[in-house]
Amino acid sequence: MMIESTNHRRKVTAWSRGGAFLLLIVLTACSSIPLPQPKVEPFRPSNFSASRTHLAPELVHVAVLPLESSSSLAHGQDATLNLLEKVLISEILKTRSFAVKPVDGRMLMSLVNRRSVSVNEPLPPTLFEAVAGQLDCQAVLFSEITALRAMAPLKMGWHLKLVDTQRLETIWEIDEFFDAGNIHVASAAEEYYQTQLSAGFRKPDPELVLASPRLYGQYALHAILSTLPPRK
Repeated sequence: MMIESTNHRRKVTAWSRGGAFLLLIVLTACSSIPLPQPKVEPFRPSNFSASRTHLAPELVHVAVLPLESSSSLAHGQDATLNLLEKVLISEILKTRSFAVKPVDGRMLMSLVNRRSVSVNEPLPPTLFEAVAGQLDCQAVLFSEITALRAMAPLKMGWHLKLVDTQRLETIWEIDEFFDAGNIHVASAAEEYYQTQLSAGFRKPDPELVLASPRLYGQYALHAILSTLPPRK
């Protein structure tokens, strides 16, 4: 009996050690598996207003005035601002909301005898009449860069305003700031990259959109223009 009892205790001890060893392996494996990170809610523009639920059928052509910026912001960033002005035109065209007539400084000079205008200052009294009569545009789009950092973390502030040339009514206006250092903005930019851009790159990497002023500008303007009143 004593021998059987001793053998039984040895078996129990061996089983206990084996079970503990297996439990340790399971716990170690579980601790090495990364836990899924909680999904970050992507940023959506909200600081906008519209006087119409839809763009009117008679709104066919829109004059896009030169991109505005303060002299202090523009200092040393002319190349980036020129790039963003081109991105603005291309992103507006993608919406297919209306036909675009870009107005450069030379054309503006012939219209109102000024190379630039600012929505934040008194406008030339003949601006809307000239745009409607000479360019056959039913609205004017003012655009302004209000903040810009072309190094990581990228930052861009955009103010856009669409004005009816006949009623002088603001159809739509938005003023938003996009800070790539904000996790919600970064999430939205990466989401945009993955759904809209990655097919055009050999190595799809959503972090590219957070490092390139051009791609980040595309994201910001895509988000901004998504708030335009739709066509019926």
